[in-house]
Amino acid sequence: MVPKQASQGKAGKPPRLQNPSAALSRSPSVSSGHSGKRKEGPQGNNSNSHPRAAKRSKIYESRSIAVQSPHAALRDGELDVQSFVNSMAFEINALDESMRRSRTSGASRAFQRVPFTMRRRTAAHNYKRIPKRLHTRAKREMAEDNTPTVNSRTRKPKTSRGKLRAETARRLGILAKRKQLLKIKKRLGSDSDAIVTRAARPKIRRNELNDLPVTAPRYRKRQLNKTWLPTHMWHAKRARMTPPSEPLWGFSVPLTPTQKNYRPTHRAQWEKGAMAWDMSYMSTIGLFGKENIIQNILRDVGLTQGSLWDDKGARWRAGAVHWTGSLSRKVKNAARFICPATVVWNPSKTLAVPEADTSSRQLFIRIHPSAFFETFNELLRLIPAYKPRPYLQDLRHEIGSIDITGPDATEALLGVLKPFESVSEEAHASKFESLLGLKDPASLPVGALLAFSILDPRLRYPPQRVQPPVATSQKMQLQLMESVSAFRNDETLEPYQLFDRDARFKASKLPSQKSLNRRRAKTGPGVTLTPGNIDPAIPIMLLASRNAKEKRIPGTWTLLLPWKCAQPVWHSLMHYPLSTGGNPTFGGLDEVRQLAFERGQPWFPGDVLGTDAGNAWETRERQARRKIWDRKPKGKRVKWESLDLGAGRKGEIGVGWSCDFETLFGAGNPTQAQTASTSSREDHEMSGVSEVTESSKEKPVKESESDVHSELLTDITYLPKGVFNTFSSTQVSVPLPPKSSITVSIKMLGRGIVSPCARVYRLPETLAGLPSSSQAEVPATQPQSPAIHDGKLPPDLRDQWLAQRPTRSKPGSKNKKSLARTTSTTDMTPEARRQALAQALIGPVQPYPAPHPNADSMNANGHPLCPDARDLIGFVTTGAFNLRDGRGEAIATLCARSAAQEMRRYGNPQEPAARLCVVRDAGQAVGWLARWEVV
Repeated sequence: MVPKQASQGKAGKPPRLQNPSAALSRSPSVSSGHSGKRKEGPQGNNSNSHPRAAKRSKIYESRSIAVQSPHAALRDGELDVQSFVNSMAFEINALDESMRRSRTSGASRAFQRVPFTMRRRTAAHNYKRIPKRLHTRAKREMAEDNTPTVNSRTRKPKTSRGKLRAETARRLGILAKRKQLLKIKKRLGSDSDAIVTRAARPKIRRNELNDLPVTAPRYRKRQLNKTWLPTHMWHAKRARMTPPSEPLWGFSVPLTPTQKNYRPTHRAQWEKGAMAWDMSYMSTIGLFGKENIIQNILRDVGLTQGSLWDDKGARWRAGAVHWTGSLSRKVKNAARFICPATVVWNPSKTLAVPEADTSSRQLFIRIHPSAFFETFNELLRLIPAYKPRPYLQDLRHEIGSIDITGPDATEALLGVLKPFESVSEEAHASKFESLLGLKDPASLPVGALLAFSILDPRLRYPPQRVQPPVATSQKMQLQLMESVSAFRNDETLEPYQLFDRDARFKASKLPSQKSLNRRRAKTGPGVTLTPGNIDPAIPIMLLASRNAKEKRIPGTWTLLLPWKCAQPVWHSLMHYPLSTGGNPTFGGLDEVRQLAFERGQPWFPGDVLGTDAGNAWETRERQARRKIWDRKPKGKRVKWESLDLGAGRKGEIGVGWSCDFETLFGAGNPTQAQTASTSSREDHEMSGVSEVTESSKEKPVKESESDVHSELLTDITYLPKGVFNTFSSTQVSVPLPPKSSITVSIKMLGRGIVSPCARVYRLPETLAGLPSSSQAEVPATQPQSPAIHDGKLPPDLRDQWLAQRPTRSKPGSKNKKSLARTTSTTDMTPEARRQALAQALIGPVQPYPAPHPNADSMNANGHPLCPDARDLIGFVTTGAFNLRDGRGEAIATLCARSAAQEMRRYGNPQEPAARLCVVRDAGQAVGWLARWEVV
């Protein structure tokens, strides 16, 4: 047999070498071609040449400690003290040196020792990109490793192609500048002293929607179906944005920062730091007209509280405070909730001579963008009924806003917002300056409001740190308390400049950054710019929000300012050095929802189903969840029809990926609920989402069912907490509106974490003929219930769930069960113990661990079975682990009638069994005991 040639491999290619390192060592050309860019590694073909072995030896050498032999201190059996001390000093120094080497041996480069927030995927070979304390080390390492330093700004092209591109770019720049000069000369004409007119103000139509803001031509095509926020370019580099083809409420909204910040968001809210959001997508509506007419319109949209129109609301109507509440509209003699809103009045002018026109007022209504068109259309419907007719203005792109919260939020605002005039001339500016050291805006009175004008923050860039007072200084703390207590002192209010259209337009004409750089170049280093004639004042308004019912929840500052002024203020705010370290962080839409969840408050519109905005959000989330479900392979999908709920029940109730309120409100009886759930499981039709497919064309029945489900979703009515309490607290049972819902906060009583779309059950009623018991154990003499085998739930299911409540034992007391168990074993005689042991060895094998006394009526995990579909009362819209309380919590939407029945069942709301529920994740058979509260 002829052996194969070693010189040719497969397809005529030379074979691979078995020992490439040996070949390299034998080749002289490889060793002579070393470029010198990096240090040469260890040579040789032994096992120590492996990089891992080299690193292991390096770590071993760094941790080795040199020791001096003590024999020099011993002379003829006597100890020389001086030599012994010197030897110990050497060992101490060696120990210190070893600790220093081992501390720095793990990180081989200075770029790997930067803080978490400054880490990048690739290291920039520029020592200026890392903190100053590491500059020296980085330069030394770069010199030792011969690392090439490249500066993109001063780098010269080396290839011919690069040189050609650089020359072309230079010539194009010259042509563009020449073309711009010719255009200016042509516009001015032959006369160089021609008058240059100012740019026209953007039109603000009355009782109509305004046009979108005019953007730069290079970005205009990207904003055909959406609008960028003022800080879009800043956020697009640091956050995940909404997809370009799927804008949210007509805006490109930042969803969440690219770096992990779930726990930092929690710490910034409750411990230290500050977090800010660009909330310029919030909509603002201006209402102008006679004061009495405006008051009537506000009453028509739900502001019917008596405290707003009596003496208590005089300060709000004067413009000294703002009001936050809910708006509603009348539909078939019933009020339908629209959205939460903030209403701010503009103070009236104080004239020496009264005129007939002094009763004209104006106000701002600030709402969520998902409910803008509903609110705007409702106000347009109410306006024609009044004479003289008031008018509306669409100010969505006129007013921007920034929200900031956290213990250091007030300090950050004080360091960035500098009054345009002296503090003594503006009363609100002096109040704002006196709040230095305030940790929580919730300490201020309800509806606190400040309005004044500030300088362009770029004139004071970079912002300097404002040193807050020492917490242990009693004098400074007393002054802060006096400032907070005197916050409600009435003063002469002047009209706010933010309501003035001309003031907003002048503030938008800020000088360019290039002109500021030229002015800064003429001054010395570290010298702030002095405001000149071209630097306009920026009118702002600060709103301090707080929860009037929950005092533990921190407050939030809301900064209202002109739309085009939000970007410079945001840039300075993000670079303010906090006294506690670091800079204010930023958040997106996910962080807004996270903080609302930790506070136990519903987030509009996601947690407020029953409104038009909430129903639209639920439909959008259904589509997203269904896409995720469809993308998964069949082997990894949740099979809703095969879910085993115990007692012969198969399949999920309703559609698993949605809060199926159509099934809840359409289930008037158990058979109807079972039919609805079965029909939804057959083809996995999504309720409330119209989808045209081939199967839908072939099955007109299914299409009609989808239309019915969509109508049921839009027919749901949301009831606020005050309205629901009014219905449920009356002595005479007043029927609640049909298909009405409420929002509740759910807290787990033990273990368990739930997610959105989880099912919420009430505790089942105890069947007649069975004594109610609060214990979960069943006597051994009681026979097993045959109802389990008949496909029915156990009759004592309610008692089983009540036994899951955690018991609070007094300190020093022992559990009765464990005490009885120990006494039963310790009181036995030795002979009885031997007999018990022999019986355990000879008798049948007992399962370990021991089964629960009610194991026949529980699932495989030892939990009681979930109640039946007739006990379903709602769905979870937001659920997770709450870092604030250290347990699982959720925000859910319940059927109002079922919740009212649960509240009427117990006369005392403090009863232990009141408002208990069982929460089960969609696709899971295990439920968790929890308690709900209306929010």
